[in-house]
Amino acid sequence: MSVSKFTVLSAESLNPEHPLHDEFTARMDDIWENYSQYPWLIPPQLGSWKSSMRPVVRKAMEIMDGVQLWWLREPEVDLCKEWAQMENMLFPSPLWDAYR
Repeated sequence: MSVSKFTVLSAESLNPEHPLHDEFTARMDDIWENYSQYPWLIPPQLGSWKSSMRPVVRKAMEIMDGVQLWWLREPEVDLCKEWAQMENMLFPSPLWDAYR
C-alpha cells in the first residue's frame, strides 16, 4: 500500500464506524507483537527487550508517521535523511553504537 493511501485510511479510520477502525486502533500493539518475535540485541543498561523497548518502538512509529505526513506535503523532503536524524535521537550514540 502506498504511503498516501495508508495515511488517508489511517485518518478516515479515526471514525469508530469506519471498517478499518479496529485494525488501525490495534496497529501499535500489532507492531509491538511483530517486533517482539525477533531476538533483538539491545544495550544491557536498558534491561530486557520487553521491559524497556515498547515505548521506543512506539516513538519510532509515531515519528515515522509524522515524517511521512511531512514528506507527502513536501515531496522534496528526503525521507531517508529525515529518518536517519530521528534515529540518532531515538538510539543515541554512544549507547547504541554497537547495536546499529
